[in-house]
Amino acid sequence: MKIYITGNFARRAFGSFLTVAVLLILTVLPIDFARAVKSTCDFQHRECFTEAGYPACYSRIDIQKYYEFTDRDEIELAEHLLSDGKRCVKFRGNEKAFMTDKGSGFVKFRIRGKDVTYWAKREALFAR
Repeated sequence: MKIYITGNFARRAFGSFLTVAVLLILTVLPIDFARAVKSTCDFQHRECFTEAGYPACYSRIDIQKYYEFTDRDEIELAEHLLSDGKRCVKFRGNEKAFMTDKGSGFVKFRIRGKDVTYWAKREALFAR
């Protein structure tokens, strides 16, 4: 017994599949992107958060040195600034931060619940 599918049935089935796929894409993707949108933290944002993996230093000079070392591929010297935790640290991410100053690509900020101020690259903070 052979079953033959006519061209009209195949066209309607493919058309229905295509319609459902397009509707799913148009409804699911914007929801996913809405959750993932991050903007640069600025003074207008009351709440900013730290980005995971970015270094932050207690002084602006140290953070500038860190990026000078990484730009020249002197990774050992850059990691030395982070190693003891006395000059620079790396954040886990999503820690609530309050920006207090900014200039030439760097920002000065505090972490909620701590009395210490840090300097980091502007990309190290984001607003939701």
